[in-house]
Amino acid sequence: MKEKLQMYGKSMLVPISLVAIGGLLLGVGGALTSETTVNSLGLEWASYSHSVWYKIFTVIKGLGDVIFKNLGILYAVGVAFSLAKKEQGWAAFSSMVAYLSMLMTLSILLKNEGFSAENTTVAGFIAQGQNAIDATQSSALFTSELGYFTYRTGVFGGLAIGFSIAAIHARFYNTKLPLALAFFSGTRTVPILALLAGGVAGAFFFVCWPFIGGVLGSFAGFVHDSRLLGTFVYRAVNEVLIPFGMHPLISLPIRWTQLGGTEMVDGVLVSGTSAIQMAQLASPEPGKLLVRGFMGGNAIINFAIYPGIALAMYHTTRKENKKKVAALLISVVISTIVFGITEPILFTFLFIAPWLYFLIYAPLAALGEVLSELCNVSIYQGNIKDWIPFLFRPEKLNIWPFLYLFPGFFIASYTLFRVLITRFNIKTPGREDVSSEEEIKLYTKQDYNQKVNKKLADAPVTPGNTLAEGIIAALGGRENIVEVDNCISRLRIVLVNADLMAADKHWKENLEAMGIIRVGKNGVQIVYGPNVCSIAVDVREHLETA
Repeated sequence: MKEKLQMYGKSMLVPISLVAIGGLLLGVGGALTSETTVNSLGLEWASYSHSVWYKIFTVIKGLGDVIFKNLGILYAVGVAFSLAKKEQGWAAFSSMVAYLSMLMTLSILLKNEGFSAENTTVAGFIAQGQNAIDATQSSALFTSELGYFTYRTGVFGGLAIGFSIAAIHARFYNTKLPLALAFFSGTRTVPILALLAGGVAGAFFFVCWPFIGGVLGSFAGFVHDSRLLGTFVYRAVNEVLIPFGMHPLISLPIRWTQLGGTEMVDGVLVSGTSAIQMAQLASPEPGKLLVRGFMGGNAIINFAIYPGIALAMYHTTRKENKKKVAALLISVVISTIVFGITEPILFTFLFIAPWLYFLIYAPLAALGEVLSELCNVSIYQGNIKDWIPFLFRPEKLNIWPFLYLFPGFFIASYTLFRVLITRFNIKTPGREDVSSEEEIKLYTKQDYNQKVNKKLADAPVTPGNTLAEGIIAALGGRENIVEVDNCISRLRIVLVNADLMAADKHWKENLEAMGIIRVGKNGVQIVYGPNVCSIAVDVREHLETA
């Protein structure tokens, strides 16, 4: 079960790969098509707004909108593509067919019931006798997408189609039909079934979406009404799920669907905290970004909590090991602040003293999110890489509270972890009983009591034995590998038999791994950091050419 949840969580990350560049385009384009920003640069708006530069930046802004206004179909195609083990192109194509079929079905059924884009606006429902609040809730159910008037299923609709078509593809991509129908056999069967499945999905959403939308609205209302308690619970649960690779199951719906709330931006109703912030970024209006975006806590984690923990680890190490540990920690802190890669310190505590992660770090991170909201912090994400597009619109940000939140959480995390490391004699890097260079590891984990192939454990990577080949061998060979994929920093793997996998020590010493985590019975995640994408491609190519 855990392997499946890991696989589903990974597939939900695929469309997010475009969010960073989309945000950059929106930031640049939105800033340089805003009268406020242009005037602040000393340019005359009247002449600039008719210049070729204005037109260029309008196009740039539009390219960013392509991502954020079409997340439904991007999720449908991306999820189906990611989950398909073979013939991925056909899976993606079929999912697009199904999504368009769903939209068309919904459009026809809604119009047959008398609904249209004109009479489902807030003003339209008020004219029908509803009060302003009820009219807003009713109007939130409808939208126009890809030229179709439809229900606002958005990312939920895309996920439903993506998961459904992935299942259909896995079952029917190699279908054998009689000779007379042979043209429609194999992969051609899937888009035909997808067309029908999209119609069924459209009929389902036509009947059920008012109820589903109402439930989502009620949940969003609960989160909204619970305010700081809801914020604390969200961040704490998200941090607890991160080590298991399951955090997308909670974070993505909050960021990109109605579960994160809805807001009118430039007359358009936008759903999800991240989607709202991106729309606000592109808006020419000078208002601040959504304060309750569950984002400010990320910055406190990356700029204060993890650096504080790193300093505590440094000050509690043995004197003779301080230089070696400092060299390890400095690079880790830089990658955390610049890129938001937190796995090195995360895995260190998760595997040496899990209680420190779950009982101390997670609540501390949740408290950071609460105080960010309480102090009206307005920012997107929490690392320099993701801040770049938003720095083009400084008038939309409020990060002044970080001037006292960062030092406060740095001191708190440093003090807590230094005291606990010393009090409980936790063997963080440099505090081990053996102080040789080989034993000073930033990422440590107690090996599981499993049988492993000793020959694999002792075999280093040589010029004739590439990293990809070493990884395949350490996983128990090609026959033992069910699936290889990756997220931002980890290889995500499902095995036939996890007992055939080499020991964690071999991965760290010979295969450049930063950390290993087992997921369920046969799932495993191997942390490689920013290079994981190229490593995953090499591994898959070696598997395919076997």
